Amino acid sequence: MSDPQSDTPSAESPNPADARRAQLAALIPEAFSEGKLDLAALKRALGESAVIEGGERYGLTWAGKSDAYKVLQTPSTATLRPERDKSVNFDQAQHVFIEGENLEVLKVLQKAYFGKVKLVYIDPPYNTGSDSFIYPDRFQESKEDYLRRINDLADDGTLMREGFFRKNSRESGHYHSNWLSMMLPRLYIARNLLREDGVILVSIDDNEAANLKLLMDEVFGPENLIAQMVWEKGRKNDAKLVSVGHEYLLIYARSMMKLKEENVIWREPKPGAKEIVEQWRALKTKHGDADYEAQQQALREWYRSLPDSHPSKKLSRHKWVDKWGPWRDRDISWPGGGGPRYDVLHPVTKKPCKIPERGWIYSSPEEMQRQIRLGLVVFRDDHSEPPFRKAHLIPVPDELSDEQGTDFDDEEVSDDEIGLQVLGSVLYKQSQVSVKYLRKLMGGKLFNNPKDHEVLARLIRYCMGDDDNGLVVDFFAGSASTAEAVLALNAREGGNRRVLAVQIPEPCEEKSAALKAGYPTIAALSRERIARVVAQLGEASDLVSPIPEDLGFKSFLLTPSNFKQWRGDGIDTAEQLAGQIQMFAKSEKQGAALEDMLYELLLKFGQELTTSIEPLDVAGGKVFAIHDRSMLFVLESFTETMIVPLVDMKPREIIVIDGVFNDSDMLKTNLDLQCRDAGVRFTCL
Repeated sequence: MSDPQSDTPSAESPNPADARRAQLAALIPEAFSEGKLDLAALKRALGESAVIEGGERYGLTWAGKSDAYKVLQTPSTATLRPERDKSVNFDQAQHVFIEGENLEVLKVLQKAYFGKVKLVYIDPPYNTGSDSFIYPDRFQESKEDYLRRINDLADDGTLMREGFFRKNSRESGHYHSNWLSMMLPRLYIARNLLREDGVILVSIDDNEAANLKLLMDEVFGPENLIAQMVWEKGRKNDAKLVSVGHEYLLIYARSMMKLKEENVIWREPKPGAKEIVEQWRALKTKHGDADYEAQQQALREWYRSLPDSHPSKKLSRHKWVDKWGPWRDRDISWPGGGGPRYDVLHPVTKKPCKIPERGWIYSSPEEMQRQIRLGLVVFRDDHSEPPFRKAHLIPVPDELSDEQGTDFDDEEVSDDEIGLQVLGSVLYKQSQVSVKYLRKLMGGKLFNNPKDHEVLARLIRYCMGDDDNGLVVDFFAGSASTAEAVLALNAREGGNRRVLAVQIPEPCEEKSAALKAGYPTIAALSRERIARVVAQLGEASDLVSPIPEDLGFKSFLLTPSNFKQWRGDGIDTAEQLAGQIQMFAKSEKQGAALEDMLYELLLKFGQELTTSIEPLDVAGGKVFAIHDRSMLFVLESFTETMIVPLVDMKPREIIVIDGVFNDSDMLKTNLDLQCRDAGVRFTCL
């Protein structure tokens, strides 16, 4: 089994346990003996106090947990087949949609996307008693036994049909256990895909919120919990006791330590703030830079002219103006009480001002005086009341001071820095808004309980911060709201965020509007929504950023490998062994398409699905090169005349399938020797 970060290709997907063992061996080599973990040595290395003694301990356990880890560690030999006819702008697109069972897909992606994902958002089944998902129904059986029993394995071990997708009933004796067994391996691989500064957001409701929190603690570590948010969607008047209209959103960091090291601070623009600043800048031009009184009066008149529904109306407390722009008053006391207490002299009476009951917000008299010199502290008529602070829509640079003699220009402040706020732990938006939008987009109510893509766009922008080129992954794509959120966010605010969405081909319910509309599966419906959003954005003319030429998405399907898998089982005689060897005269399966093989090899060699590919003619032979020509693939034919020009291109690696040599060991050896002399890695499959 291969290491996710290894350069060596493997027919199987990486086993996460192998990577963990390698990391532990590198960190504590003395804990291993002859390649095996020595628990006594590990205990000595960590110290007695670091080891739990006895059988009782705190943690989450359930029937089938060990089997869930076995499922995680079972490699996949599947691959992803490109579907040009179901894609939009396939060759240039930077977004990806994958149809297939998501655990198998995640395993296939692990090599190419290990540590590359900025944000994962998933909306998994809530386990309401009517949800369907994949789980074994006998906990003593392995996943392989289970799949063989229901005939869902192809000869090479990959999932072929949707029959394994089943309802998890409340009457089941393992109702919660089934759900946890389904979630654990998927969350584990999701963690592997995240960058060190990456985050994961998981939606859930009360059915599994408590269990999910414990499971996330196990997979990501409790120290990496960022928040458990509440998403309020509106009340239902038909409730007999309490109207429950909210869900939860668990947010975990891949590494909270990394976020702290990089001093990551999340903020979002206040709605309406940008419009206020634009109005003030126009008033400044009209009345003069230094006529703050005229600017102030005109700004207040503008506030009064706004309708109550205008977002800027909520910020009308910013009714004063100075050289930094509109500001409002703000408390100067220490939040929560217990702040420092020192004398601050009133500039007119020269007597100490009244100290707030909670103490000053500034930690020292020196910092207080610096803020006063900046003009950010406003004194009242006399010393009988504490002064107050100014809160500006345009941030005042922390380093600015009168002593530095810096002349501040508000035009140098990015619009992204205007009127920032921290996101609260409670979100509110009526779910009917999204339902109405989707009905218009899709021509009917085709989705059940879709997530609001505008709320998701807000969360994605907030959690990704300044990274507007990062990768977003959703492996429970469902209604494809995450994909639309990323596409709309790029179009509205700029950036090149990318999305990779995965959806199992779950059959649409009989008599459903989706099935009647011609969509046999949820995956087909998800893909259609993305296609319609792409078309809609391509025609829009009121977007901030121009529509990029690479707008579109690549569609892929989870399928068996294009290459033969060696099967050692069932070989009892020399004749059977000879037959197996003869079958491997060519590594690729009969009828394997060239492009299908190419994308499978891209994944196995750690290249993303959106890697640009350049077809080349090399001495009459067809060669595929990735964008920087560091990797060359020869999959169709090979001749002696191709060797020198291939090596002269100075790639890092040349990958050739064995069949192109037509049983000529001399031709293969010549290429190998030329590559060795040139320092080029040669891989023959």
